[in-house]
Amino acid sequence: MLTATLRGMFAHKLRLVLTTASIALGVAFLAGTLILTSTMALAFDQLFGKVSSGTDAVVRTTAPYTAQDGVGTSRAPISASVLPTVRKVDGVRAAEGSVSGYALLTDNDGKAVLTKGGAPTMGYSMPSDEKLRGDVGLLSGHAPHGAHEVAIDATSAEQHHIALGSTIEVLFRGPTREFTVVGTVGFGGEKDLGGTTSAYFDVPTAQRVLGTPGHFDTIDVSAEDGVSQTELAKRLDAVAPPGAEAVTGEAVAQESSDAIKENLKFVSVLFLIFAGIALFVGSFIIWNTFTMTVTQRAREIALLRAIGATRRQVLRSLLVEALVLGAVASAVGLGLGLAVAKGLKVLMDVVGFSLPSTSLQVAPSTIWISLLVGTLVTVVAALVPARRATKVLPVEALRESTPGAEKPSARRAVIGLAVAGAGAGAMLWSLYGGADMKVFGLGLLASMVGVMVALPIVVRPLSTVIGMPLRMRGLPGELAEQNAVRNPRRTSATAAALMVGLTLVVSMSVFASSLKASFGDVISDQTNADLFVTTASTQADGFSPSVIAAVRAVPGVDQVSANGWGEARFAGASSSFSAVDPTNAEEVMNLGVSQGAVGDLGKDGVVVSRAVANRHSWSVGDEVPAEFAASGKQQLHVVGIYTGKGWIGDDYILSIAEQNAFAGPSLVSTGLVTLAPGADQAQVQAAITDALAAHPDAKVLDQAGFEKEASGFIDQLLTFVTVMLLLAVLIALLGIVNTLALSVFERTRELGLLRAIGMTRSQVRAMVRWESAVISLIGALSGAGLGIGIGLALSQALKDEGIKAISIPTLQVAIYVLLAAFAGVAAAIGPARSAARVDVLKAVVTD
Repeated sequence: MLTATLRGMFAHKLRLVLTTASIALGVAFLAGTLILTSTMALAFDQLFGKVSSGTDAVVRTTAPYTAQDGVGTSRAPISASVLPTVRKVDGVRAAEGSVSGYALLTDNDGKAVLTKGGAPTMGYSMPSDEKLRGDVGLLSGHAPHGAHEVAIDATSAEQHHIALGSTIEVLFRGPTREFTVVGTVGFGGEKDLGGTTSAYFDVPTAQRVLGTPGHFDTIDVSAEDGVSQTELAKRLDAVAPPGAEAVTGEAVAQESSDAIKENLKFVSVLFLIFAGIALFVGSFIIWNTFTMTVTQRAREIALLRAIGATRRQVLRSLLVEALVLGAVASAVGLGLGLAVAKGLKVLMDVVGFSLPSTSLQVAPSTIWISLLVGTLVTVVAALVPARRATKVLPVEALRESTPGAEKPSARRAVIGLAVAGAGAGAMLWSLYGGADMKVFGLGLLASMVGVMVALPIVVRPLSTVIGMPLRMRGLPGELAEQNAVRNPRRTSATAAALMVGLTLVVSMSVFASSLKASFGDVISDQTNADLFVTTASTQADGFSPSVIAAVRAVPGVDQVSANGWGEARFAGASSSFSAVDPTNAEEVMNLGVSQGAVGDLGKDGVVVSRAVANRHSWSVGDEVPAEFAASGKQQLHVVGIYTGKGWIGDDYILSIAEQNAFAGPSLVSTGLVTLAPGADQAQVQAAITDALAAHPDAKVLDQAGFEKEASGFIDQLLTFVTVMLLLAVLIALLGIVNTLALSVFERTRELGLLRAIGMTRSQVRAMVRWESAVISLIGALSGAGLGIGIGLALSQALKDEGIKAISIPTLQVAIYVLLAAFAGVAAAIGPARSAARVDVLKAVVTD
């Protein structure tokens, strides 16, 4: 049986190649994601390990939670008076204070040196002790000394042609200052720190421009020979003042690496989701292929049964075939995963997520996970067709293996509709009934599975509608329609693979279109701003608060209301918060304050959303326990409750002053500008632009420009998602090729008879191509309909967050459907040629 199984596999090489490719592409995406994740982890571990290699211990203030609990932990500074005590500890070779903070470089023309992917623009103090610098090395020039010297990362210097001796401006949270570039810096073999820009100053200068005079962020310590990091940390911890701690340099490096990896964890999760989609689509191809081969080999299986093969042997032979196929395809996919990982890295660079580079890492877990998942998916997908093969009776060996028509199962249709209905109910429960969003995900999956199960019942009506224009093509068009509806289950399975990809693409398009359509309404309804001051780069964290003061000074400006953003814990749960200027927030923004007033925000006030207030039974005057990484626990008081979420989407609002006091000095994310009565908007905007010449980290836009920039960012994300989903669409098209190729083989005698009675080769090719177009359009139309429904559901679910408008990008969806049809025609080129080359005489005598 094993020999017969293997010979049967290799007897149909095209089927073997196409089926292998379907599962191999899905496994390649999975393996590529795992390889990229391992590579990223090693790259950051190596990078931060090298950067901090000269630091054996760090003395710092304690934080209520770590970077792993709240990424971006900002600790309170430590007094410089601790430094002499640290230097006296036995085993300390050298100790220096370290300071870091926001510092934006400009080039020789005064333009901001912007980063990609939201990478920070940082400034640091450079230790005078070279060993404490670790692998932060000077690639040219010398270390900065004095109040007017700076060393910058080599990437910024090279890409922006900033030569040694150049005078550039550096922007801080405070005033902008001029510095002379005296050196370029590298990081353990890299020319930048993970895509960031870096400016290095001597310690006194860094304290003045980045931190607070008389304080350090941390105190970095180098040990004497023979003293371990653990022992040094213990000795330092014993003399650390209350509220401070000493940890090893290795621990700090690992914390930094883990924090970055946690920040980028969503990238790995996103790629794994796309890999899962690709494998899901590939499983349909496997299932359909085995279903067709079992049907075509019914006579062969019956003969095996007739000569003594048991049902168990038949089942085992097909599962062995699936096992071998899955293992081989997974191995191929694992090899392709290296190329996929490189492609994903390039895609991340294009999108703007710059990462430090290192050799690709193939961890043992990547190998066994890829092989196991690919093989299991193949075996599970082949299980039902294999069980069906065991039911073939020996007497069927006497029948001719001619494909026949079948009717869709009413039982299957009922089950499919029931599953789809249950999925829709789960989504509605999640969207409107308060259930967890995990329920929405399960409901979405159930709805798609239900539609796929019930899809055969709509194959005939859809084929009839799609076939109307085909009938004008004559006999080939009519036969194409009839061939598509001959076996609804097969057609639906082939179309379902394409439907999955189109469903996700269209749903994201509808959601993005509704989001863009709502953005203008949010701006108009929830702000009274005439102009908007925003970051120079859409992915930047914010701009210096000094920008707000510069805009306020422009003639014709009435008010400027600053907005900020941060993270903390409220009532024991991690959450983001918005920060506003309480003196004018309610005049510039329509927050829908139903109780209290935003203007009452002071040193310990908080405004909460109506949903949170109801959840905790809070009213004005109640206490809200909060916890910040930089300042620890704080007791806040509710001073207002608001319902106008949209422009501000967070559940908590603090004042800008509170944000700086509790979370540390922070950047401004947006400035809302209102004009004085009678002021000309265009003239004021031009004047603000001139005023911002000295602040290149910010720019001013009118409402149309602000909407356009937001729409561009949404389109960029949509393009990224669409590109990721193209692999699933490609696998679906391979499934169409596979189905048609098997169908041509199955209908050899039929094709020969058609040729014998006068059908030309071009007509045969047209018939197969139109059949492929019908199958593709069934999948595309089903996916478009389901995708529109899901996209609208998502948009409706977030209406309380500001998505008020509903928009269906009709032209875009129509283009997707047409592209699917053209892709189906292209996929049929090979099978159509094979059909046209059928030998008439051999075909009519084929058993």
